Formats: sequence, C-alpha cells, structure tokens
Amino acid sequence: MYAFLQALRALRQHTTSSLATFTTSLVSFTLLFLLGLVLWNLDRVVSSLERDVEIAAALKPTANAEAILTQIQSWSEVAEARLETKEQALAALQLSYPYLSQANELIENPLPDTLRLKLVNPQNVKQVAGRLEKLEGIAWVEYGGAITEQLVRVLGGLRIAANVLIALLMADTLFSVMGTIRLSIQSRREELRVMLLVGATRRFAQAPFVWEGLLLTLLAAVVALGLGMFAYSFISDALQKLLPFLPVLSTQDLLKAGAALALLALVLGAGGAFLATRSHLRETAL
Repeated sequence: MYAFLQALRALRQHTTSSLATFTTSLVSFTLLFLLGLVLWNLDRVVSSLERDVEIAAALKPTANAEAILTQIQSWSEVAEARLETKEQALAALQLSYPYLSQANELIENPLPDTLRLKLVNPQNVKQVAGRLEKLEGIAWVEYGGAITEQLVRVLGGLRIAANVLIALLMADTLFSVMGTIRLSIQSRREELRVMLLVGATRRFAQAPFVWEGLLLTLLAAVVALGLGMFAYSFISDALQKLLPFLPVLSTQDLLKAGAALALLALVLGAGGAFLATRSHLRETAL
C-alpha cells in the first residue's frame, strides 16, 4: 500500500511528464493493438482463401476418367478428388445463367469432364498442378492459387514492416517510462538516501517507482483498448456490409488481443521503471 500511495503522489507531482508518458504510451498501444488485429485478420483471410483453393483439371474426350481419378486419389498431397461430368458442369452453369437453358437444345454441350481437387496443404498447389499436366488424358489445368500466393507475399512484407514499427513503438514507450521514473527519482533523491541509510532494501525503494510505471502504462493500455476495439468494430462492420464473405475476428479473439496488450503494458511499465531505478541508483551510489 505504501508503494502504491507513493506512486500516486509522484504522478500528481510530475503532471507534465506523467501526461507525456501516458500520451506516448496511449498512441503506441493503440497503434500496436490495431496493427495486431489487422495482421491477425489478414492471416484469417489468407487461411480462408487457402482452404478454398481448388485445382480443376479438364479431361480430353478420349480420357479414361475413372482410371485418372483413382490414380490422383492415391497421391498423398490430395485431400479430396471428384469427377464433375460435363452434364453436371452445364447444369451448374445454367443455375447461374438461366437463359443458357434456352440454347441447350440448339448447341452441343461444349464443356469437358473435369476433375476437381482439394489439397492437404494448399501451398503445394503448383507442384500438384504440374504433375496433373503431365498425366495422359489431361487437356488443361487451372487453379485459383495465384491470388492467394500474391496475398501471402504482400502479407509477409506487411508483417516485416509492422514488426519493425511495433519494435520502435515498444522502445519509445519503454524509454518514455524510464524518463518519467528518473525524474521522480531526482525529486526524491534525499528521501531515498535516508531510507537506504536506515536499512531499507533497494527493492523496497524501487517499489513505488515500479508502481508508477505500471499505473502509467496500464491506464494507457485500458484507454487504448477502448479506442482500438471501437475502431476495429466500426471498420469490420463496414467491411462486412461491403464484403459479407470476409472473415473477421470474434469477440473472444478481441479479448485475447486485449489480454496480450495488457500483459505488454505490464512488462513495459514495470520493466522500464525497474531499469531506470536500478541504473540511476547505481549512478548516484545510493
């Protein structure tokens, strides 16, 4: 209780530096929270696209469809393989474009029998497509992995840039906390010297400053969580109205992200205060 009350007193005494550290932490935590949610959401989008990746292999009219299907089903990379006849393909097309049924009696069905594959690991789509093209009886092969591959590359670049920014924001918050704590130590220099002379341990002397750092970062994290969740909710609702198929994070996911941010605030607040007090106490030989 003593350490907590001393921390509150220090925050009141150094209002300007405390507000500066709070503002710095608030901006950093809000950006960290939103960056984390965006990257997590992009991972969900890419995973969803990868799950939907399907290889379509059109068969030549003379191909033995059942033999080719049996051969492909034995491949370890293939999770599911099925044959779609040209009649089934035409029926599905007519569901999407009903006017085609009117021309059904006038022209012959031009669609080929098609093998449709889903893979155990969607990242193997290129290799499997290459093997399919070499099979006897395959006319052509198509797969929808090109867009997914581009998204994965873009996501990789974004993740690197975001990690660099996250590291800079964390360092900025840490050094800001350390600066505020060092100012508090300077103002209580004589008081600390007396405490140590009468037998107080260094940990006892450090405790109020650690509490001060914790209060600053935790308060900033709470406000940042409120701002971040509001912003994410607004953006995700707008995106889902525009793109209903786009996956978004659930409430449970947001709570997990909030818990991670609170833990980060604890580490930066307590860690920054501890480092500042330890180095400063050594420098002044208290």
